[in-house]
Amino acid sequence: MHRITSIVWEPRPWYNVELAKDIALVPYLLHKNHGCEVTLVTGPGEEYTYLEYLEGINFVVLEDSSIECKKEYIRKNIDNIDLFMFYGVTSHDLLMSEYLREIDAKCLKTCALDMNIEYADRLVFYKEPFFSYFDNMDLMWQSDATMTRFLNEKWDWNIECERNGYYNLVKGTSKVDYVPIADRDNTILYVGRIIEEQKRIKTLLDAFVIAADKLPDWTLKLIGPIDPGFFEYLDMFMEYHLEIADRIIVIDNISDKEELHREYEKAKIFASTSDMEGGVPNAMTEALCTGCVMAITQIESYRDCIGNDEAGLSAPIGDAERFSDILVKLCTESDLDKMSKASYDRGQELFNLEKIAGEIYGKLCARGF
Repeated sequence: MHRITSIVWEPRPWYNVELAKDIALVPYLLHKNHGCEVTLVTGPGEEYTYLEYLEGINFVVLEDSSIECKKEYIRKNIDNIDLFMFYGVTSHDLLMSEYLREIDAKCLKTCALDMNIEYADRLVFYKEPFFSYFDNMDLMWQSDATMTRFLNEKWDWNIECERNGYYNLVKGTSKVDYVPIADRDNTILYVGRIIEEQKRIKTLLDAFVIAADKLPDWTLKLIGPIDPGFFEYLDMFMEYHLEIADRIIVIDNISDKEELHREYEKAKIFASTSDMEGGVPNAMTEALCTGCVMAITQIESYRDCIGNDEAGLSAPIGDAERFSDILVKLCTESDLDKMSKASYDRGQELFNLEKIAGEIYGKLCARGF
């Protein structure tokens, strides 16, 4: 049996929400579908309610989240590790990778990247300790096709494309039944952190205000944890735009995955005005897999989501006028059902996490796993 270990990559414990993302689900699916023994290692943290759905994995809680504690765990257990999985490029990742080199660990090492161009250009990867970190990897992948091409042109290392994918944690499957457009509400849905930094929620709100008169029967719904500093802005915005305030629904974070999944199935449009993402965000993968038509900004991975505009439309980053234009075009599109089905088909083809985990398993086996 192949034995896989992944240790939380920052000086903190795993967050419960991360157990429902690819960083935990890929190793879990290597266990569930390919018979691997998986151990996730964390420091003491919050209540892990999603752990009940990851049946059969080992979940180890260390005394603390320090690098010393992580190194001690590695030292004691290295003979029982066939594959060590890294996620991203953090200080603890670099130190753990160097420690594996120091003790001459024979296990395979993989790294899943969620790079964007700004981050890749800012860090000096050809200097230590970054060079040794990447040179120490047996398999690396990036979570969207555009950045994969960019990194392969920029670096000498080979970067594979393995997208972030969707997996229904509660039902235990990546397969989703399609809900036709006719059975959905006139809702433009956003799911994610409700914050200005990176997510540019002000752009989305402004775009809806501009489009509102042309879309009298449509509602904007925002779901996610609200940044404390954004409450005052939301209050001011609603007061200033009383004429449409009842058509803007703001819901705090929904932790029940089935309830959140139903929100995607009820919405016709999924909207994102982010100025930067690492690969294709989890919210977008679920939106695609459930057949939401996409209205997104032109981040690096936008073509992964909408193809050649068959699954949605895009607008320049930070341009509320142009974003309002694509909202109006989509909400009044006579062939919206066709675009919805194209979105669903694209999700099933490219963002099925069980399929993606199987591809990763095949690449690992080709490297001697």
